[in-house]
Amino acid sequence: ARIPPSKEMVTSLHSYRAQKQKLEDHNETSSERYHRVCYHLENAEAEVGADWDGVTALEDKNDKQTVVMPDYIARAVGTGDIKSVLRWINANQAEDR
Repeated sequence: ARIPPSKEMVTSLHSYRAQKQKLEDHNETSSERYHRVCYHLENAEAEVGADWDGVTALEDKNDKQTVVMPDYIARAVGTGDIKSVLRWINANQAEDR
């Protein structure tokens, strides 16, 4: 029996599946992005394994709550707006980013 995937692996798998479905819904199956998502999805599925039950995942030992990245920061990363990203990282020193 294989070791179950981590929560991070499961999250990646679900994310790639959702991205692929969204691109298919918008009929973008011939785009470079679609092919890249399919590639990453295949790798994620191979890592998780075909015999995974779809439910069991390893628990994190990290008790800290994750910091959610705002949408405008994700867009800034995508467009190379490093100043906005750095301002966000340095904005609240109380949170561990």
